[in-house]
Amino acid sequence: MSYFIIRILMTLAFVSANATAQDYEYDLPIKEHIFENGLKLLVIERPGDTRVAAKIWTDMGALNEISGEYGSAHFLEHLMFKGTPTLGAKDWQTEKLLIDEINATEKTMIAELNRARNDFRERGVFHDYKHKQTTPELTRLQKHIDDLERKVEGLTDEGITMKWYQGFGGTRLTASTEQEYMHFDIELPVNRIDIFFRIEADRMTNAIFRKFDAERMILVEQRIGFLNRLNSRYLETMEALVGRTSNVYNPEGYMTDFKNYTRQYERYLYDTYFIPNNTTLVLIGGVTMDEMILKVEKYFGGLERKPEPTRYYGQEPLPSGEKRLIYRDNKLSPRVELRYQIPGVGHPDKPYFDVIKEVMLNRLQKTLDDKEIGGNVNVNTMVVHTNNYGLPSSIHFAALYEDTEKLDASEEAMLAEIELLSEENISNEELKFAQKTLRTEWYRAAADPNRLNFHIGHFEVMDSWKTLKPYLETRDRTTVEDVRRLVKQYFIPDNRSIGTVIPKRASQ
Repeated sequence: MSYFIIRILMTLAFVSANATAQDYEYDLPIKEHIFENGLKLLVIERPGDTRVAAKIWTDMGALNEISGEYGSAHFLEHLMFKGTPTLGAKDWQTEKLLIDEINATEKTMIAELNRARNDFRERGVFHDYKHKQTTPELTRLQKHIDDLERKVEGLTDEGITMKWYQGFGGTRLTASTEQEYMHFDIELPVNRIDIFFRIEADRMTNAIFRKFDAERMILVEQRIGFLNRLNSRYLETMEALVGRTSNVYNPEGYMTDFKNYTRQYERYLYDTYFIPNNTTLVLIGGVTMDEMILKVEKYFGGLERKPEPTRYYGQEPLPSGEKRLIYRDNKLSPRVELRYQIPGVGHPDKPYFDVIKEVMLNRLQKTLDDKEIGGNVNVNTMVVHTNNYGLPSSIHFAALYEDTEKLDASEEAMLAEIELLSEENISNEELKFAQKTLRTEWYRAAADPNRLNFHIGHFEVMDSWKTLKPYLETRDRTTVEDVRRLVKQYFIPDNRSIGTVIPKRASQ
C-alpha cells in the first residue's frame, strides 16, 4: 500500500476518534513551478508509486463560445484527437497541400454564406420554418471539400495517439470539455512520463483538424442520444429559465449549431487559448518536482508565450423576480423543483452551500414523508454536466412523484422547510452529519490520484488550486449561524425559479 493511501487511512482513523471540526487535516502537499513562458506545473510527489496520473488543463470551455457556435469548444476537443504532422501523418507534405486547399475552399464558403445571409436568416417558427438552407455554390464547394477530405483520410493513421499511449502502458486516456476548461489525461508508468509530455506538447501546438465533417456528425449523434433521455429537454429548459446571460447555462450545442462550425472558428479558439501561459500540468504519483521541471522544460520550454487570451466577462444581472416553468410531458415523472442562484468558487459563501445541500437532502425527505406527501427528493448543484463553477450557478431542490396529485402540497412544504432554516436552528447532529458526509467523499477522492488530480485542476481553472484547501476547511467550520444567514440572503423569492412537470392534455 502506498505512502499516500496509508496517510489518508491514518488521518481517517485519527479524526474519527479524536478531532473537533477545526482538527481535520486536508493534506495537499502541492508543489508549484511556473516556467518563463507562463506554463504552470503542479506536482504531488508520492514516493514509491510506480505510476503517475497526468492531466493537462486549458482555461477554455463553453464560456468562450459565441451564439450560433455553442458546442464548438467540445468539438475542438474531438478535433484535437486527430493527430499532428508527426502523429498520424503517412505523407505530411502531400496531406498539407490538401489541408491548405480545404481551408481555402472553406473561406470561399464563408464568403458565400455572408453573401446569402438574408436567404439563411431565421424568420419562421415551428411549422413555417422554411427558409432556404443552401445555394448551388455552397453545394459545389461542400462537395469539393468532401472529396479532399477523403484523400486526406487515405494519408493518415487513425488513432495513433491511443496506440502510442497504450503501447507504453498508458491507461485511463480521457478528455473532457466543460464550461470553464478542457483537459486531456492519462495514467502512465513513471518511467514513461516523457510520452505524455511529447504527445501533449505536440497536441497543443500542431493539431490538424482531420475528418472535420465526419466528427461533426459524431456530435450530432451524441446530441440526439442526450435528447433521447427522458429528462434532458426538461433540464435544459429549466437551466434556461434560471440563467439569463451566462454561458454556464448553455448546453453543448443545439441541433441548429452543429452545421455552423467552421475550421476558421475552431482554429481561432485553438490558437487563442492553447498557449503555455493558459495551461497547467498536474502530476500525481512517483515523480519529483525537480525531475519534472527538467522534462517539462525539454518538451514545453520552447513554446512561445502569447498574449493573454480574451476572458469571459459576462455577468448575470441581479435577480429581479420569481420565475416559473410549467413543463408538459407524458413520459417524464411529475415533479416540482426549486432553484436558486448561488455564488461561484472563489466567493467566500460558496463552501457553505455544499453543507446546506447535504443538510437539505435528508431534511426535505423527512419533512415530506412526515407530512405524508412523500416523493423522491433530490438536491444538487449540477448545471449541464458540472457541480462547481467559478461563477454563479444554482442549487436545486426537487421532489418526483408518480402523479400530479401532491405537487402543490410538495411545493408548499419545501418552501416552508427552506424558510425554517432561516428561523430555527438546525440541530448540531444534522450539521455534523452533513460535514462528515462531505469529508468522507473528499477522503475517498483524495485516495485516488486521478480524482484528486481532477479536483486540483478544476479549482485551478475556476479560481486557483490554492483555494481548494481553504474551501474544504470552510465547510468544516460551517455553523448554524452561517446557514441561517445564507438562507435569508439567497433563498428569497426574487432569486427563485420554480419548475413543475405535468402530463400533456390531449389537445396539446
